[in-house]
Amino acid sequence: MTRNPIPPLFEGVLGAALAELPPAVRATHDVRAKRSWSGRAKVTRGHSLWARLIARLFGFPPACDDIAVLVTKTPQAGGELWERRFGDRQFRSFLKAQDGQMTERFGPLTFTLGLHVADDRLWYPVRRGRMGWVPLPKLILPESTAFEYEADGRFHFDVALSAPLTGALMVHYQGWLVPDTAVGGFPAS
Repeated sequence: MTRNPIPPLFEGVLGAALAELPPAVRATHDVRAKRSWSGRAKVTRGHSLWARLIARLFGFPPACDDIAVLVTKTPQAGGELWERRFGDRQFRSFLKAQDGQMTERFGPLTFTLGLHVADDRLWYPVRRGRMGWVPLPKLILPESTAFEYEADGRFHFDVALSAPLTGALMVHYQGWLVPDTAVGGFPAS
């Protein structure tokens, strides 16, 4: 009896649209075993008390003009555990396909993402959220402008999150990553 391999998570959600992405972006989502990428980032944090409180709750990194980044993705339980380390600060989320859409869980909060490809970029807008099984009203969802792209042959990310209710910036992190051969990555081509 031959088992059909399970496609990587993003391939299962995006289907043929995945092929529209540049090679560096596609490669970061070809996760069949634990893989890591390392690089550098700039982090901007919001200044309002509300935005700082929420950013701290999620464990987002502090503001910094140049910080080392390590991202590790591990397939498990039908999804992928993403561990992001900015300097000595780490935060995690779990991504999973549900009803043909991508969800991302941070502790008890789960967000449905409007994952799509446009203009050679992979976009991650937040569409819905829930705490456990309880749906969150749109009014209290964070606003997300998050995308991935390729520049100079490297994978780049740009994630800006604004606080619910006020729209104040919580965190904006942007940078680049290359495969980390020390932790299950593959050499850059």
